[in-house]
Amino acid sequence: MNLLNQFSYPLIAAGVLAAISLLLIRLRVRLPALIAVQTTLVVVFIAGFLFLRTGDGDLSDITVYDALVANERPTFIEFFSNFCTGCLVMRPSVDALIEDIDGDFNVLRVNIHSDAGRALIDRLTFSFTPEFIVLDADGREVWRDHVLPSSDILQRAQ
Repeated sequence: MNLLNQFSYPLIAAGVLAAISLLLIRLRVRLPALIAVQTTLVVVFIAGFLFLRTGDGDLSDITVYDALVANERPTFIEFFSNFCTGCLVMRPSVDALIEDIDGDFNVLRVNIHSDAGRALIDRLTFSFTPEFIVLDADGREVWRDHVLPSSDILQRAQ
């Protein structure tokens, strides 16, 4: 797995904090103002993380995946990391898509840092998040990418 991708949010936050701090130091900003800016940035990054993070996911055990795939409905799978910038940014779009397809598709959101998530990664093999997979009603993979599937792809899976 690509660690820079999986942990991009804290890495980018630390980089932005360091870059702005260095810039303010070069501009000879007084210490109280520097601390205020740093504190504000830390609060913004933490709030963004808490607001956007996806959570624990739906997969508690690999048997949940097996049962969903066997129930003769198409399945939409999202692999995510709570610390991946792309995953956090796409969360509102993924939520909207899931709301649209709920009832027609099985939906499985998989945290790649969980034990069950790592087991499913070994089975389905990939190395970059977010990863989206669409399975047809027979459990065959019909589509896989790092962007959300189009409505044509979703219709083809039904």
